[in-house]
Amino acid sequence: MANIESLNLSGCYNLTDNGLGHAFVQEIGSLRALNLSLCKQITDSSLGRIAQYLKGLEVLELGGCSNITNTGLLLIAWGLQRLKSLNLRSCRHLSDVGIGHLAGMTRSAAEGCLGLEQLTLQDCQKLTDLSLKHISRGLTGLRLLNLSFCGGISDAGLLHLSHMGSLRSLNLRSCDNISDTGIMHLAMGSLRLSGLDVSFCDKVGDQSLAYIAQGLDGLKSLSLCSCHISDDGINRMVRQMHGLRTLNIGQCVRITDKGLELIAEHLSQLTGIDLYGCTRITKRGLERITQLPCLKVLNLGLWQMTDSEKEPLTWSSSRQGEMELHYMVTLGDLVHTLTAPLIITTPPGRTPKGEKIKTDRGELLPLGLDDHGIKDSFTDYSVYALTKTGKSD
Repeated sequence: MANIESLNLSGCYNLTDNGLGHAFVQEIGSLRALNLSLCKQITDSSLGRIAQYLKGLEVLELGGCSNITNTGLLLIAWGLQRLKSLNLRSCRHLSDVGIGHLAGMTRSAAEGCLGLEQLTLQDCQKLTDLSLKHISRGLTGLRLLNLSFCGGISDAGLLHLSHMGSLRSLNLRSCDNISDTGIMHLAMGSLRLSGLDVSFCDKVGDQSLAYIAQGLDGLKSLSLCSCHISDDGINRMVRQMHGLRTLNIGQCVRITDKGLELIAEHLSQLTGIDLYGCTRITKRGLERITQLPCLKVLNLGLWQMTDSEKEPLTWSSSRQGEMELHYMVTLGDLVHTLTAPLIITTPPGRTPKGEKIKTDRGELLPLGLDDHGIKDSFTDYSVYALTKTGKSD
């Protein structure tokens, strides 16, 4: 293993500290990435060996390693000063003390991983606002921070993050104690976020959209799934968010055609929108959305036409240099006229997942969501794109 640069052991459930002990008995200076995700028997003992022998490590994946404790983070903070990316998803024994070690708050014992650029703390249930204070003070170069499902953080914690000038992506999905006040803290700071996810934060509403428009208008991606927003909030946001590329508002049941019309009028750079479960939208609103010139991804799961609307939707293309090609595709009771290369998603069971949809004008093939930079919002839905074209009548 003298020249190995990357080692992936994810999902090796039977791997133990003893096994890793045989592998790491001397320094391996070439190794840059190590993935131990879901190696559930690994403990702090292995992290001690990693910190001792893999000092050149830049990426460490420990998601689901549920036996790791704050002591393990102290060892990482002592030995892995070159670390740039650390994933601690569902390491539920970790607390503010461990994050303090990473952030260099215990310099007498460890320098910390002060060069970290990406930190995933998803589902670390013991973390509180004190962890965010540590992060803001010690990990000043952080670009991506995932705090999804961290129920112990609150609006006050976001005040600590609001002046992290390097931060570009912040995930607060399902952080139950985050409200409009927390979004206000973020917007009034000096953040330059390009991505923000507050999906399933049920205390986030229209006022948050106003704050976002005022102080976070550089966002390229915004996820608000299941938040208590309405057309009024959309109206307050879209006029300042001209660079937005991805908007996820699935299960925002107060959104109507008026909101879609505002989106279509002001968000001309939009390439993807999630409308899953938006049950108050109709054919009229969808036809306005499909006029967006850059739109490539649209999720319409759980949307149903009324009997009076069961005519093909007209999807037009105003994209310069593209031929306007129309395809008729029937998905259950829903009939679309598609313009390539738009992508649509369908709920499980409507169309067998992984199967081709044949049409008289072309063929729809399933695509991987990661190819389009969309991971969380559309999980468990079949995704199709037109891949074979023919002449339009």
